Amino acid sequence: MAEGRRRRHALGQHFLVDRAVAERTVALAGLPAGTTVLEVGPGRGALTEVLLAAGLRVVAIELDEELAGRLEARGLPGLEVVRGDALRVDELPLPPGPLPVVANLPYSTGTAILSRLLLAPARFPRLVLMLQKEVAQRVAAGPGSRSYGSLSVLVALHAEARLAFDVPPRCFAPPPKVDSAVVRLDAVVEPRADVGDEVLFRRVVRGAFSQRRKTLRNSLRGAFGDEAARLLLERAGIDPGRRAEELDLGEFASLARAAAGVVATGPGAAASAAADVDDEEVVATGTLPGPAED
Repeated sequence: MAEGRRRRHALGQHFLVDRAVAERTVALAGLPAGTTVLEVGPGRGALTEVLLAAGLRVVAIELDEELAGRLEARGLPGLEVVRGDALRVDELPLPPGPLPVVANLPYSTGTAILSRLLLAPARFPRLVLMLQKEVAQRVAAGPGSRSYGSLSVLVALHAEARLAFDVPPRCFAPPPKVDSAVVRLDAVVEPRADVGDEVLFRRVVRGAFSQRRKTLRNSLRGAFGDEAARLLLERAGIDPGRRAEELDLGEFASLARAAAGVVATGPGAAASAAADVDDEEVVATGTLPGPAED
């Protein structure tokens, strides 16, 4: 198998081939002609072509050297190809100013890329993303739903998200073994809740969902220890018998503020909290079969 093909297999790439889906995705973005948009993982350029046809200027980040070269060689007016890793988006030579994002993200890194983009809401004010359907449902889920989890809460802090439409496997080559879906996220510059220390907020949210079938008392005890769990629940005024999926963003913010001075912090804690994919999201993104050889 050729090196480029092995690379695309490792990235879990499934190339969009349905133009109608691409057109619907671009329409959902609602961007006026002349806007510069960021596309992550353009692949063979199906979505890129529709973005350009809508009068948008496209900056496309492509990690695969072979695909980047092919797309660049087409000489499409209004297209700039940037070779690099979207997980290091802050290090790439992108144009200044706000950059809305429209992209079909690889299954293997979609959640991590989304997390990176949400850390800079002023830079990336609107995200229209195609993701694995299960992940997309988690992005837009609200409290009480089966899809609601740590990803839902972390997204809600920085954006308003809505699930737009499903995309079946036949719209890709090679077709994946799961459905996809498109979500739109409109970022807010100021967090939608006062969480205090955001690093600590992320630790608390992930700790609460670390054992989602257990009560908050038990899941937070497992993450932080018995005394810290008792104190932060008491200070936040939250019933320790509740479960994480019952709490809304405001209640998680209260937990995070209560955790200040209770939960240990430091370089190790910060590194752990900065991780973009927790165990729950790994289940959603890391167990997918790789694409068939094309």
